[in-house]
Amino acid sequence: MSNSPKRIAVILAAGAGNRIGAGINKVWLPLGGQELLTWSFKWLINTKLFYRYVLVVHPSEHEKARAVLKSYVDAPVDLVDGGITRHDSERHALEYLAPAIESGECDLVLIHDGARPLTSPALISEIVRSAEEYGGAIPSLPTSVLTGHTAQSDEIIRVQTPQVFRAQSLLASYREAEMQGFQGSDTAMCMEKFAPEVQIKCVPGSAQNIKVTYAQDLILAEHILASHHFNLPTRSSHG
Repeated sequence: MSNSPKRIAVILAAGAGNRIGAGINKVWLPLGGQELLTWSFKWLINTKLFYRYVLVVHPSEHEKARAVLKSYVDAPVDLVDGGITRHDSERHALEYLAPAIESGECDLVLIHDGARPLTSPALISEIVRSAEEYGGAIPSLPTSVLTGHTAQSDEIIRVQTPQVFRAQSLLASYREAEMQGFQGSDTAMCMEKFAPEVQIKCVPGSAQNIKVTYAQDLILAEHILASHHFNLPTRSSHG
């Protein structure tokens, strides 16, 4: 991988997370003594692969986001207003980054769910390396790994985040999607439809890279975080 990063990391955190039943955006729930969202920044910053970070949040949560980031993240983070859907939030972030992308300042963009707090630096690094080689990369797991069942030849593959793509192709795809009224369920879906020339490498994901959707997911995340697989720092530093 390049030693001088031209990569930007985008974290999506504009969803309400109603299914967890907490009455607040789930990214602000406590995990390991700090807000769940901050762990995503911790692992991304740990890799030293990105020169810029963007957090997509609901307009009403900018003040909350600034306070949390100031307490736990030693890196500059730009705030962008989220959209009605995940796809809209991704598009908002990419349009915000358009000057950096179009000038060549940024050549890779990572998009990650703020509700996935346990993505290891090793997985992030492998996805970035693969995206540099192929043009795009996503982590995925067969559902058997997640459920403990025996794999079948025709089983469903579950895609995770972060997903990383060449920046200019990604921006062009979302602009084309906007013109055609297309809404994808994740970043890869939009790329597959509007940038089929970009090869997307499937990287083995991790069963620990869970998305916190329900209350039991938060309990599981706390257990994983407290295990020997992860350290528990108090602050994420940049540089």
